[in-house]
Amino acid sequence: MTNIQRYLEENFGLSLRLSQLGEEDRRRLPLYLKGSYEIQKADFDKVKLLFVRPKGNDYTPSQLEKQQFQLREILNGVIVFVLEDLEPYLRKRLIESRIAFCQTGKQLYIPELLVNLNDLRGKNKAETKKSTLGYTSQCALIYHLLLGSIEDIPLGEVAKLLVTNAMSISRIAKELEQHQIISIEGTKEKQMHFIPATKRKIWEEVQNLMNSPIKKVFYTDFPLGNEPLAIPSYDSALAKYTTLSEGNQPAYAIARNKIDSLDEDKGLELGQYGRSRVELWAYDPAAFSRSRVVDPLSLYLSMRNEEDERIKIALEQMIDNIKW
Repeated sequence: MTNIQRYLEENFGLSLRLSQLGEEDRRRLPLYLKGSYEIQKADFDKVKLLFVRPKGNDYTPSQLEKQQFQLREILNGVIVFVLEDLEPYLRKRLIESRIAFCQTGKQLYIPELLVNLNDLRGKNKAETKKSTLGYTSQCALIYHLLLGSIEDIPLGEVAKLLVTNAMSISRIAKELEQHQIISIEGTKEKQMHFIPATKRKIWEEVQNLMNSPIKKVFYTDFPLGNEPLAIPSYDSALAKYTTLSEGNQPAYAIARNKIDSLDEDKGLELGQYGRSRVELWAYDPAAFSRSRVVDPLSLYLSMRNEEDERIKIALEQMIDNIKW
């Protein structure tokens, strides 16, 4: 397995020394496992890694999952299957089942060591995984969940759907892959494959990686009811999605990069007091809505830290009402 050593060192800076299993470990293995796999071990940061190469190609994801468990119990280490030819559907199944694997020259997936691997990439000036998603990746997910699928579409076409460029969509795909939200498939035309099986499941897994779109909150006496750039938000929007009554103070969201035009063209003045609440958002509050109100997912993210129990209940009601 010398090619594995070279791959790990060149791509991740991992200088591992592979060696054969000791006699005691070999004695504990049942005959059918000895006959089915070539196994070598390595130590990394006090973790015992076991690289397991099938001797044939007639394995299935369920078989690998079952035998991963057996090998881990017997050898007491992290099992990494070494697989040469992987069809996209099989790779997706392995990731969904959190089965570690190495496809030399293409992909390394070890859930238990993801943070360590990202740290090592950082030493080589590659991007490390952030604790939350950037706003561009967040917007791509909201588009996928509410407006239209971006799965199994060439990244160039996704860039057109999201009105962005090739470089940005590549960064988005890389960030989503780092957080194990998608896998990237294809050779010439890369495509994104979502790992969670349904859109509701995607939302449940990614919401804690997402940020509130609100950057600042101000107040104004300026009439915003008929202003195209001001989109109803906060409890004004929540009242349209649920049975919660609208508050006495209208609330609006405006894209942060559009506020200057209202200042200059219409004399909008913002301060600490006023009849209306004005939220400056990191992205266009109308981008993912089919009506004149902020979209439900962005609204949830902007209000999820509210302490009022009525608001908490209404937010969950709104999410439950989404037709995924």
